[in-house]
Amino acid sequence: MRMSSLRLHLGLQGGGAHGAFTWGVLDRLLDENDLHFGRISGTSAGALNGAALVTGLRQGGRQGAKENLARLWTRAAEVGMLGTALLIPARKPSFGIWDDLHPVLPPALANPLGIEPLRYVVQSVVDIPLLRRETDYPLHVNAVNVRTGAMRVFGPAELSIDAILASACAPQLFSAIDVDGDIYWDGSYGANPAIRPLHAGQRDADLLLIELTPPVRSDTPWSAKNVLNRINEIASLTGLVRELHGLHADQQASPGLRFHVVGLADREDNAALLDPSLKRGADHLLFETLRAAGHQTCDAWLQAHRSDIGRRSTVDIDARYLAPFDPYR
Repeated sequence: MRMSSLRLHLGLQGGGAHGAFTWGVLDRLLDENDLHFGRISGTSAGALNGAALVTGLRQGGRQGAKENLARLWTRAAEVGMLGTALLIPARKPSFGIWDDLHPVLPPALANPLGIEPLRYVVQSVVDIPLLRRETDYPLHVNAVNVRTGAMRVFGPAELSIDAILASACAPQLFSAIDVDGDIYWDGSYGANPAIRPLHAGQRDADLLLIELTPPVRSDTPWSAKNVLNRINEIASLTGLVRELHGLHADQQASPGLRFHVVGLADREDNAALLDPSLKRGADHLLFETLRAAGHQTCDAWLQAHRSDIGRRSTVDIDARYLAPFDPYR
């Protein structure tokens, strides 16, 4: 691969407010004029980032993508302030018991006004006809069928506002999303993100995972909300490992498939941002802090590994993801 035509296929993880870290990574990658994007697969917050990225690129190139990603997180902060005020006052320290009860409440009680803030956000930054073009940087998002438990990947031709919302439908807060007569929840319960759309049919490609959920956490959760958060993380890791088994097998047949990771846990400076409770945050300062961390982490990754793009993997899939999760080794 010539240095003038470097291309990354992007896997964008979900993780609530941690998705603003991905914003920062993408913002930094967009500064590299000779680095281009290929296929994109996003889950939950990753689906929102992916939809904003592709819409922006197709509307106004790199600068359009930067502006649309900023618009996404600005709008998310705006509706987050409203949601905090109207729906979950328990976030205040004096309502800590309610905050612990919140994860086990049905959406009708957790969101009694039926407010759909994400619909407003998505509609303000996404152009569905543009996303449905199967040209450069085709977008895939995934969600989980509530009735069957099966994961569905929505390809470019199937994208809609509802499909994107389904991928980001946290079941503790929002009612399941109806798409084509079936109902769906957050895609991270199936895979975070779906990796196969990035490498199917490919023999020579670089895949970059923007990782928000660290494979290992050293602390033991004790509150109801953090226990549930860890359960959700384990589910998403299980799905990711399954997807990476497929990529690893394809790598054996096609060594030209290269894998890279830019992760929130990559730098010691980001340690405080790994707190799982931050995923439920929704304010501009938090988003900007995470964006800056993503920008800096990606900058460090580019300094260390830019010359590896198109040449070699920078992450050993088996050592980082497969072997630690294999109970029979």
